[in-house]
Amino acid sequence: MARRLLLADGLKQGNVPHLARQIYDWEKGLHYPRDWAITYAKAFKLDPSDLFSTGEAQGASSTYDPDRDFEDDEVKRRALLGLLATTAAAAPFVRDAEHLRAALTGTLTTEATTRDADAWERVAFDYAHEAGFLPPEQVLPEMLADLSELDLLIARATGSVRPRLIRTAAQLSMFTAVSLTGLGDVRGARRWWRTAVRAADGSGDALIASHARAREAVYALFDNRHEQSVLDLADEAIAISGNTPCPGLADGHGARAQALAQTGRHAEALEALDDLKRVFERLPDRIRDDQETQLGWSIKRMHHTASFVHTHIGDHKRARQAQDEALAAYTSKSVLGPAQVEMYRATTLIQEGDADAGAKHVMSVLDRLPTAHRDSQTVRKNAVTALAMASPKDARRPAMRDAYAMLATAAS
Repeated sequence: MARRLLLADGLKQGNVPHLARQIYDWEKGLHYPRDWAITYAKAFKLDPSDLFSTGEAQGASSTYDPDRDFEDDEVKRRALLGLLATTAAAAPFVRDAEHLRAALTGTLTTEATTRDADAWERVAFDYAHEAGFLPPEQVLPEMLADLSELDLLIARATGSVRPRLIRTAAQLSMFTAVSLTGLGDVRGARRWWRTAVRAADGSGDALIASHARAREAVYALFDNRHEQSVLDLADEAIAISGNTPCPGLADGHGARAQALAQTGRHAEALEALDDLKRVFERLPDRIRDDQETQLGWSIKRMHHTASFVHTHIGDHKRARQAQDEALAAYTSKSVLGPAQVEMYRATTLIQEGDADAGAKHVMSVLDRLPTAHRDSQTVRKNAVTALAMASPKDARRPAMRDAYAMLATAAS
């Protein structure tokens, strides 16, 4: 039912578990679904007045007074909630079914097979399309449940199947760390990066070992780690790759360029960016053409990295060009990447002395973000970095205060 309401309200990526909990409360009579009256009407193709005494329909902000005694309205409300209960009551059974399925899998599995390895590689490929793209609250619970099952299979795997399953575990651990970073749980993300690196090393695959370290280096830029930690991880990734053109090698040079630009080592940052461009030209087409997953390294990442580097160096002309190129390269599926680039644009505006324009741009970007992505750690970190570029005098301007207040509200 929660999914049906979100669809009726036009929210394709809303928080289903959160809304489901609200529905349970409505069924129990603890709250009235006041703010969802119009949405219920859309979902059931009824007039709002047929379900609730709301007066003239006012969209999602329609008012409902629970203290008023309308017998007919109460009958209608209970009839509606009875319909909702049919769907919502299934949720506990779904949870129980998952526990039973996991137990049954353990009973049936005596030894992991090649078929298991094939299946789990497909699972990881599917999550590569979701982690970092969909809201982490939507991806993380399912992925953690799958990791618990994968753990059981690894314990019962031998021969060539075991390293393949461990390699998949490394990928899923990486995606878990990415999701936790998006939620702002940087400590939890660091622990999962350690697990990802350990699993990648245990798989015996040097390219996945390089990729795990390089991805951690990129995301470490958002969790307030010292830039030297980023550089150390990036150097390890580059060395492990053996200079083989792969996502790990590209991310390694990209992370180096960004960390160096952020610490004011501008000449070295530009050298690292040139190294990245040479690696990009050598990447296999299947990796460069992959714009939709965590496993590819497409032109949008090239332009995104360049926009970060030139923005932090303060080369406004090149920064604007790279920002434009990055935004043009993103697909319609992308949400967080373009938002980060727009924060680089806000940084450039403030660097140029137009604090009001920069602050207003920050607020505009945050306002346009889908609700499910508004608390994203990566976007918020870039927003704070942009606002921090203002001079002490400009930092007290009303637009700057409003931007900081909007960030604080989004975090609450």
